Amino acid sequence: MTADSANQNWEKFSVFRVISDHKPMPGFRLVIQLSPARESVSRIAASRARTQEPLDPDLSRAVLRAGIGLLQSRLVSFVYANTEEVLLLIREDAVGRLGNSNAVYEHLLSQFASRLSLMIGEEVIVRGQLYEFPDLGIVRRAFLAALEWVEEAAPTRASVRVSDQMRGAGRAPDPLVLRSIEGQHNLIRNAGVDLESLPSWWWRGIGARFRRDGGVDLHDDLPSGSKFTSLVAD
Repeated sequence: MTADSANQNWEKFSVFRVISDHKPMPGFRLVIQLSPARESVSRIAASRARTQEPLDPDLSRAVLRAGIGLLQSRLVSFVYANTEEVLLLIREDAVGRLGNSNAVYEHLLSQFASRLSLMIGEEVIVRGQLYEFPDLGIVRRAFLAALEWVEEAAPTRASVRVSDQMRGAGRAPDPLVLRSIEGQHNLIRNAGVDLESLPSWWWRGIGARFRRDGGVDLHDDLPSGSKFTSLVAD
């Protein structure tokens, strides 16, 4: 695995990507993927390095909170948020209310970026993709792939964040260190981080579902496999 902390698994679902304004076909479901731009996260982690703990947990928690907060838009059925990205299952009536799928995407992208920037106190660039899946089964596969990726990428995610903080403190590591698992683990240990002791939300993210009665079901200790995918629903 390289030092790129972006989720490359989305290429598997590129055939479902939406690239123009439209209304989804009957029975199809929209999913939006949003992520803070790598350059923004790197800049912010570096600028806060001297005042934050290793891995800058406040920065990661801000991503989670901004993502879960999108349920308040009443456009989203289910949110899965981890430290790197946010996935949104869009309500079936959302496009009808805003006019087309791109309007829904732009609205939620803007909300996420503004919420995250306010929480952090610095401007955050956010990028995203809009997908149209033919059924909820494929939606669940995409969400599960995201959860499995974020667990698998744990050493890379941690080492990239530590590297950003070291650069901000004037001690930038050799880039070659990040190109091997051994180098990543050494960098993490030298920063005083014990991966195994990190909380569940850092390893797996959190999920939340908007209930029909207006309440929210929050899942901050997510299960694996089919137990997780069963949560991805309206």
